[in-house]
Amino acid sequence: MLKVAVLGTEGRTGQAVIARLAGRQDYQYTDRLADAELLVVSPGIAPRDYPQVDIPIISEIELAYRLNPSPVVAVTGTNGKTTTTTLIALLLNVPAVGNIGVPYISIAQEYPYLAVEVSSYMLENIREFRPRIAVILNLTEDHLGRHGDMAGYAAAKKRILLNQTAADYVVYNAADPRVAEMVQTARSQKVPFSAETKLQQDYAAARAVARLCGKTEAYIDKILADFPGVEHRMEKVGTYNGIRVINDSKGTNVDATVVALESEPQNKHIILIAGGRDKLTALQPLAAAMRGRVKKLILLGEAQERFARELDGFDRILVADYDAAVRESFRQAGRGDLILLSPACASWDMFRSFEERGAYFKELVRKYAP
Repeated sequence: MLKVAVLGTEGRTGQAVIARLAGRQDYQYTDRLADAELLVVSPGIAPRDYPQVDIPIISEIELAYRLNPSPVVAVTGTNGKTTTTTLIALLLNVPAVGNIGVPYISIAQEYPYLAVEVSSYMLENIREFRPRIAVILNLTEDHLGRHGDMAGYAAAKKRILLNQTAADYVVYNAADPRVAEMVQTARSQKVPFSAETKLQQDYAAARAVARLCGKTEAYIDKILADFPGVEHRMEKVGTYNGIRVINDSKGTNVDATVVALESEPQNKHIILIAGGRDKLTALQPLAAAMRGRVKKLILLGEAQERFARELDGFDRILVADYDAAVRESFRQAGRGDLILLSPACASWDMFRSFEERGAYFKELVRKYAP
């Protein structure tokens, strides 16, 4: 029996690991690191904070892979992971797990496949993890504070291909030059996809996976047509006296917010709420997407000052919290306008997650909407 310690026991992932090991004969949880023969680390803990130990350090998805024989469809990329993973799970009628909210380790039952959303953090400590189908959506600046630079970030993402063989597949966005370069050395069979817009790439990737798994075009078309969307990702909250409100709390980086803005015409009608934990990425693409679309920019959170400084060509309002942000948004909006929460930042300066941020935003909309 292998004794396993967990780094990050207070979080959802750590608790799921401990629960999964209860009663097993091959692995046993121990709260004494000195007794452990294996250390499982939660993805939110950076490598610089790991203890100095002489035992193997693995991620939760690595241990989950060892314990569940279900073939894996693993989805990664900077943006679109949750939507794509959700679509794949619907198309294959299997659970969606991983970074999407349900820990992979918590699934004990065997399925024809598991749709697993994997982040760069999760991929840092894999050893045997081998997706039957790997999906790589895109690669833009994100998590540079953790990975140092784009090269480090790309290297972490590329680990999704580490253990694949010629019997496996990689479904990848051929229109993204960084992704195309990443898969050049892949040993797996390459299945490219393309889409006219960034919003359509999730559907294109999911469709490619479904085809590989033997689903007919008629079946795929029906499932995709009925898909309601993902909460907190371009979620339509409602229309109030002609003012539309959209919750895009999952827009946690600049590229995601650019996609949200570019889905709207350039008629200067958007009240954009942005800011949060700053990822220190360049704001020029955001400024370009805002031009001609954003009527008022409402800023808050730790990124507030930098965003205000670098986006000085826009009419900016700085507020202290979300209550003030939503209140001010309705003051500034008129009939035909759109209030868009798409922060371009992480949520951790004010909330535990983007889900909590989005839920609170919707609660405030119901409070202040005319």
